[in-house]
Amino acid sequence: MYGLHDDTNAASWFARIPRLVGCIIVLVVLFASAWAAAQTASDQDRARLEAKKASLFAQMLRDPANLDVAFAYADVSGRLGDYEAAVSALERMLLFNPNLPRVQLELGALYFRMGSYALARAYFARAAAGNPPPEVRARIDQYLAEIEKGESRHHLSGYVFFGGQYQSDANVAPGSPLILSPIGPVLLNNQFTKQASGSLFGSGSTLYSYDLETQNRDTLDVTTVTYLNHYVNPAVTRLDLSLLEVTAGPRFNFPNGGLFGEKPASVKPYIIGDEVGLGWNQYFAAIGTGIEYDQIVWNDLALKSIFEFRHKGFTNAPDRPLSTGLGGSDKLVSLSATKPITANSTLNLQFDYLDQSTQLPFYTNNSYAIAGSYWVRYDDPIRLTPSPWETSIFLGRAWSNYASPDPCCNTSGNPAIFFSTSSQLTQRWRFGVTQTLPVAANAAIVVQLERDIVSSNLPLYAYTNTSVLIGPQIRF
Repeated sequence: MYGLHDDTNAASWFARIPRLVGCIIVLVVLFASAWAAAQTASDQDRARLEAKKASLFAQMLRDPANLDVAFAYADVSGRLGDYEAAVSALERMLLFNPNLPRVQLELGALYFRMGSYALARAYFARAAAGNPPPEVRARIDQYLAEIEKGESRHHLSGYVFFGGQYQSDANVAPGSPLILSPIGPVLLNNQFTKQASGSLFGSGSTLYSYDLETQNRDTLDVTTVTYLNHYVNPAVTRLDLSLLEVTAGPRFNFPNGGLFGEKPASVKPYIIGDEVGLGWNQYFAAIGTGIEYDQIVWNDLALKSIFEFRHKGFTNAPDRPLSTGLGGSDKLVSLSATKPITANSTLNLQFDYLDQSTQLPFYTNNSYAIAGSYWVRYDDPIRLTPSPWETSIFLGRAWSNYASPDPCCNTSGNPAIFFSTSSQLTQRWRFGVTQTLPVAANAAIVVQLERDIVSSNLPLYAYTNTSVLIGPQIRF
């Protein structure tokens, strides 16, 4: 009977493959269609700007003393990324009138974008000496501060985010308390049934870069990611989570091109260290290594590929005596592509593959995930804040196929006659929206609504969860 059931289970899995492929195709077509539309719109905008640039250039040839035309030509050239043409036009304006603080400011900004900090500082100094208007002076001071930061060998950036969260199924438990176990139907203890809970959380991320002073501005990067939460419901405080991850490695830059054409690229090999706690006891520690490759292709399509390997060692606790059986290794492959649609919106598509090997074979699995997101920035529609709002919508689909039958559940269909187990096959939908409301230049209130729908052939692992979180985010 056991062998027959395994064959049936395998047949069921292969029967699902067309549906899985179909879901992937639908998601790819959905985002690819938007991507193609975005590319068309971007190409059309660029063509209009190129035509306008050509027209303004012809006007400059006819009337070289017309400063308005020269300034418009410089603006269009800068928007197209042709900084050299913009610089030439603005410097020509200073030949006719050397006392133009706004022109000197724009020249400094252009040289700043090209990384020529010495020339940028010189033009900013000239603009400041001309007693410019307050708004021009403010921009000069901002650029000078950025130059000082850019010329330092040490750079630190990151964010902190904290607040409150509510989850309708905080312990990711099944909706039904009745499980067909190896000993027959079992009514789960209350702590293992669906529990709603609020929680307090805090998270943060930092990137420290040390300039190696090479010709290509290579750096040594150290990143940290932290997370900590505490549930309000005593029934799920055993799931309070704490996490710390540190990575470190050099980033090698290739400004003249990489694997795909002549656009800038970078490669970063790095080491990984993880420490994770669950219920205020150690859950696992991990060490590993990874490599990341980034490159801009075509006009502005950013590609990123990552491979990571981790060796994980788990620790048992009184409420989870089999955690060491989860010990093993993870191999992750991640591919993502990001494409600006307009100056204020971006489309992202990502694919992940995770191979988890564990001591307990029924936890060994292969997982596949595809996700997409759309981000847009726009003026505050109710004029509550002076800064633009940001909205991001996201959608993801994941599949996990486990290697061996799980002894948790009887899936024979007739437990009164015989006992049989199955390997876990789990599918997950994840979708939601994130709203960012700026309250200062580097601070915002973030609100996120998310829905998770997890289905499985083993009811113990199926659940649905709705979460809402809110809190301030501060960037530095």
